[in-house]
Amino acid sequence: MALPKSDEMVEALSTSFQNLYNKYTRSENGPQDGGRREVYIVPVNNNTTVVADDTQSQFLLQRHRPKVRKAFVFDAKYVCQAKTQRWQIMRQSRLRVSTGQCCPVCIPNVTSGNAKVVSNLKNLLDIYNISATQKSMFGCFVDDLKFFYLLKSQEYKYIYNEVLEDEVVKRAIAAAARNACADDAVVGDSRFDEEMRTQQANTRRILTIISANVKNWVYKVIGWFTYRMISLLATSLVVQPTQIEKVREAEQSGLPVIYLPLHKSHMDYILLGLVLTVNNIKPPLVAAGENLRVFFISKLLSFLGAFYIKRHVDTKKDQLYWSVLSSYIKNSMKNGHHIEFFLEGARTRSGKCCVPKAGLLSIIVEAYREKVIEDAWIVPVSMNYDRILEGNFVREQLGQPKKKETFFAAISTFIKAICSHYGIMRVDFNEPYRLRDLYESIDKLTQLENESLQKNGMEMMSTTIRYKNTVDRMAKHIVYDCWKSTPIMSTHAVCFLLLNKHRNGTTLEQLAKDLSMMRDKLSQADRDVGFSGSSIEVIKHALDLLGPKLVVCENTDSGRIVKPILDVPALIELSYYGNNLISHFMHQSLVALTICKLVNLDFWNNDITETKISRNELIEDVLFLINLLQFDFVFIKPCDSLDNIVDRVIRRFEEEEIILIDLMLEEERRSQTIANMLDGDSDDDDYQQPYVEIDVKYRVNTNENSLNKLKFYRSVMMPYLECMAESAGSFLAVSENSVIEREHVQTILNQMHENLEEGILSYGESISLDTIKHSFLAFELFNCLQITTKDNVKTLHIINNQPTELNPSMQGMSEYIEQFVKQIN
Repeated sequence: MALPKSDEMVEALSTSFQNLYNKYTRSENGPQDGGRREVYIVPVNNNTTVVADDTQSQFLLQRHRPKVRKAFVFDAKYVCQAKTQRWQIMRQSRLRVSTGQCCPVCIPNVTSGNAKVVSNLKNLLDIYNISATQKSMFGCFVDDLKFFYLLKSQEYKYIYNEVLEDEVVKRAIAAAARNACADDAVVGDSRFDEEMRTQQANTRRILTIISANVKNWVYKVIGWFTYRMISLLATSLVVQPTQIEKVREAEQSGLPVIYLPLHKSHMDYILLGLVLTVNNIKPPLVAAGENLRVFFISKLLSFLGAFYIKRHVDTKKDQLYWSVLSSYIKNSMKNGHHIEFFLEGARTRSGKCCVPKAGLLSIIVEAYREKVIEDAWIVPVSMNYDRILEGNFVREQLGQPKKKETFFAAISTFIKAICSHYGIMRVDFNEPYRLRDLYESIDKLTQLENESLQKNGMEMMSTTIRYKNTVDRMAKHIVYDCWKSTPIMSTHAVCFLLLNKHRNGTTLEQLAKDLSMMRDKLSQADRDVGFSGSSIEVIKHALDLLGPKLVVCENTDSGRIVKPILDVPALIELSYYGNNLISHFMHQSLVALTICKLVNLDFWNNDITETKISRNELIEDVLFLINLLQFDFVFIKPCDSLDNIVDRVIRRFEEEEIILIDLMLEEERRSQTIANMLDGDSDDDDYQQPYVEIDVKYRVNTNENSLNKLKFYRSVMMPYLECMAESAGSFLAVSENSVIEREHVQTILNQMHENLEEGILSYGESISLDTIKHSFLAFELFNCLQITTKDNVKTLHIINNQPTELNPSMQGMSEYIEQFVKQIN
């Protein structure tokens, strides 16, 4: 039977397209591009691949994975039909948050709210997809070298002489000379002139160490070498193109750009410089610690833009050094250089972000206030890794001394890294915003606080303290926003679930189900994730990277069981990755901890169906926890309030049916909010209407599902509270009123190991040197402890004053913390 002409045309068209596809498509038998295989950014979606067996599935998770294509047969009917559905493609773009959004309160002019854009992540390790580089007959090795050779050469002015001629530096030299001589020394005195020459030589020595001497050819060669090495270490180096474009716009504005990354690894500044270089954006000068000044490496890093600074600087005792450093940074920005430094100071040892140090940020703000620069762009950055290059920080968290960084240690680390696999690396840029906008917003908040102190008859802050508070708040705001917008990697999610939900192990299917639920929650909260594909494949990818030293998989009759290793070193390393999710759950955890403290024991025995707790008591206890852990976390950004945070958590708990919705609850909330607004807006200072605060009562659900959710949220912050409780309790056994800090830290660590073996401690990862030291600082703020330093030795003095509500004794502090960490069924 003859086909109609229209069908003949369709059949001919179909055959032509099929032949065209076969002609230009790579063979299924192997790569035809000189051995270079396309690298997937994420574990492959099962819907778009053909997996024959477990062996092939494991092969797909290896570093270099060939794209497995399903046999393609072109059907011309799809062309003739209306496009009512999207065609399935190998890598589907999806809606994702383009950048970490600016704070809508402090930066209202540039924020785009919760806007999302269709974005497809880009793998920078595929040079042919990120540039116009064409494949040559010499292979990818030469093509990569050619790409870096053709990159734009950036201009870096050497500002050594400008710093020496700076009037601020000259005054600091003269002041240092006078301090070294007798107070009556004057200009022209031989002793003073000799000391001036000594201080000038000292200044040149300091400046020689500080100054970066960037060489473009070194940047290109090392950039190419780094690019090749990362290709061996990682599956992919992922960025969002929309973020890169926003950074490019900021860089082309003519204003200096201040890059402020969260610090997780020594790879951070390497990755950031590489990403900017590959995209033809001028890399910044990078503040590096003097501990990195090791043989050969120090000079090389200086050629790459590193300027070395002391880890700890006393601005009063070492004014000359501080003035040279300040002048160098200010003159660098004035001459068109961009600056990069880590607000946290050092790499995080626990995986979470650290409380920032505002020293270098104060120099940037000072340059703006002194009109050295017109303004600057603030660009928070986060680098994320499936695995970090350094391995782990278990030794340091267990109180062992940090290994000194040497040239041979660096070479040894490099060789070990080459023989390992680190999964996906990702660089994310928050939305750039003006320094002026943030400074003016935070400064207004500080000013309002100062006026409130005056209104209440209290002593106002001096100009110096007010400026210091403003800069400190700016630093906390930047770190808080950046941490809250950091994407979650596969190893982070798996470790978090194993530690907080399945510590005793679970089936692979149940773990995948919980991971899918977590992904939905993160998506609802506008948190991006650094993985895609089916949850089971994501888990297999993460387990392969974590290895058998941290997680074991066992085949049983009930299925494949996944268990975390429960010895202390393994738990500390697992918590390092899992702690990246604390930024999403920390507020819920604080409220859950407080709820568990306020309810009685009958609540956990299912003897009652519900119980009520007081909002005022809830707020009071949450505030205590925030003050207690203030050296470990930034819980609240300066423009937010505790009331707002608790309200948001309560609403979320109502949605999850942890808190039962009371019909009168919303009316009480509205009444209290309106009363506060009327009280605050009153212009009559002589007469204020009497105002009685309403203490809202929350009804807590006691069904099994609600209790399990409470326990889950509670477990997120429990390791830190257990450590605080152990630290407070340790002082009750001290026979004298003072102890050496170093010795007492070791005593606490030993006691925690014993308590863990006896079952008194529930969380092995609570054994943490950082948290123990931070507990001393918190106890000092509560006036339970006094810390003194003499000859670089810290001594802890227990204060035995009469305890009050504001200044509890150490015993009262210990008992109060114990109420939060009491064991529940």
